[in-house]
Amino acid sequence: MSSKVQQFAIVLALSLSLPFVAGCSEKPTTGTDTQESETAVQEQKEPEAEKTKDEAATTDTATPATSGQRVGAEGTGFVTVPNSWVEFHDVDGNTSIQWCDGTPYTVISLNTFDMTGVPEDQLADFDAEAAANSVWQNILSDGVSEDAIQGARVQLAGRDAVQVYALYPDGSFLVCWLAKDDNGVIRYVAAEGTEDTIMDSVNIVQDTYEF
Repeated sequence: MSSKVQQFAIVLALSLSLPFVAGCSEKPTTGTDTQESETAVQEQKEPEAEKTKDEAATTDTATPATSGQRVGAEGTGFVTVPNSWVEFHDVDGNTSIQWCDGTPYTVISLNTFDMTGVPEDQLADFDAEAAANSVWQNILSDGVSEDAIQGARVQLAGRDAVQVYALYPDGSFLVCWLAKDDNGVIRYVAAEGTEDTIMDSVNIVQDTYEF
């Protein structure tokens, strides 16, 4: 099976007014790209007194909020997932870095938003909200009803981000974050899960994601 993270096509009609809500700190009650990167897996370790330049380039320097394995890559970001989680390979050939709990239902995906379809005259103004509009439209095209999708302006790793979350007809949830990094690249982070697991995935992203 494949996860619900897709190779999102850019929606060129960017006039959609995304109905953002004040926040998304609780489980959604409405029921609930991209550039290829090389996967980097980093085991959680105690801080060392000193690190060589090579070590600093391959390990993150902050202490994650939870224990587990540090996964991700430069350019897409890192999260800390439980040691029991494994790398996920989407059957649809998704280029995201993806990890799951051993099932195709509880998945975290790290990627960047594909800007290749954005007209040149729109690139300067294309921001995380515009990217979220595109994600919103693609979720609708998956058969999700408008009233089963919500949006919010939130913080992700101390940065302004736009969050989109949706409840799919099969009862699964998708929660996405979009935010610009220091290079002006829009990061795409997604958490998928069932009613019982979605908040576990969401908390992993909110508590441990680093740019």
